[in-house]
Amino acid sequence: MTNNPIFCAIDTSDIDKAIALVDQISPHIGGIKLGLEFFMSCGLLGLEKIKKLEIPIFIDLKLYDIPNTVKQALRNILQFEPKFTTLHLSGGSEMLIECVNVKKELNSRTKLIGVTMLTSFNDTLISEIGIEKPVNENVKLLTQLAVNCGMDGIVCSPLEISEVKNTHKRKLQIISPGIRGKENAINDQRRTLSAKEAIDAGADILVVGRPITGAKDPAKAAKNIYSEIT
Repeated sequence: MTNNPIFCAIDTSDIDKAIALVDQISPHIGGIKLGLEFFMSCGLLGLEKIKKLEIPIFIDLKLYDIPNTVKQALRNILQFEPKFTTLHLSGGSEMLIECVNVKKELNSRTKLIGVTMLTSFNDTLISEIGIEKPVNENVKLLTQLAVNCGMDGIVCSPLEISEVKNTHKRKLQIISPGIRGKENAINDQRRTLSAKEAIDAGADILVVGRPITGAKDPAKAAKNIYSEIT
């Protein structure tokens, strides 16, 4: 394995804490993921500070709105040249195709990644919001939509990786969130596996948060998780 597939989720409202954490763990990860908690506190100024650390960035805002709103938001995100950014596939084909076209128009190298089903969902929870099909059936449907619309990859739980890879081969990169080291608790992630299990199943990128950021020694925790997959 020549490239480190671990992206650490930096979920903090403190930009100084975020920078210090990235400094500690950067030798043992492939990049960092910045999501809603970070953006709602640190904003674009925080992103600019992180960008100066010269580490690959995954901007994970899971855009989901009417096509024009998402398209314009994506234009702003692409200015920062992240390695990955996310859109909810449930936004539908019109929204997704317009975003793919924006990427082409701007000649951007950012990978557009479609979110299938959140890893906090299970079949019982999705039934509460009127989704009758089980999680794995929805993942299949949304993954095919990603392929049809020209997306670069998808986010899915480790439990769905093998089937996606078997069906679509290398058409999509697979980002798998909620990854745990072999000794870590699952917390609120209901559909997850260890880092090694996810890589063996075919994941391209692993998103690891609390097992690293919540550890007494984050650098050691990141190093240990990487050692599990090499």
